[in-house]
Amino acid sequence: MLNMNKLSLLIKKEEINAEINKYANKLNEKYENKELSIIAILNGSLFLFSDLLKKLKFPIKIDTITVSSYSGVKSSNELLYHKKIVKPIIKNQDVLIVEDIIDTGKTMNSVYEYVNSLNPKSLNVLVLASKKDTPTKFKYKYDSLFTIPDKYIVGYGFGIDDLYRQLENIYTIESNEE
Repeated sequence: MLNMNKLSLLIKKEEINAEINKYANKLNEKYENKELSIIAILNGSLFLFSDLLKKLKFPIKIDTITVSSYSGVKSSNELLYHKKIVKPIIKNQDVLIVEDIIDTGKTMNSVYEYVNSLNPKSLNVLVLASKKDTPTKFKYKYDSLFTIPDKYIVGYGFGIDDLYRQLENIYTIESNEE
């Protein structure tokens, strides 16, 4: 179990909500009188996905995809697709993929290429957080609400072995090494 004393506040829920509001306003302008298909990569993007959807004022179709590449805090070499997307919501549609973070780039590159193979009209990516080196790992255009340090984080969808995702704020995990 993670000791809550080892967490350091990184981003407050109010900051997260403010950035989601700004992004939702951009989407509301761009897709006024249009339709958008939004795909969440679960489980990490669940909070962002849910909060974003509540602020959108135009027709949307939603779907989820479940992919994992982590075990605890270690990235594995394999991607496991637990659920793939249904083609009809994507073909010839404007599509937005919502993800929690682009870390190694492996998951997001794979999902992007998979969704793109289903022939969307347009394909965009929104991530809650990225790191400074993300552009070298993910080869497509994306929007990121926050740039974070190269540390492991928990809260607001980020977790370790699926724990601590429920925390409202985002925290870095402080090392035991001093």
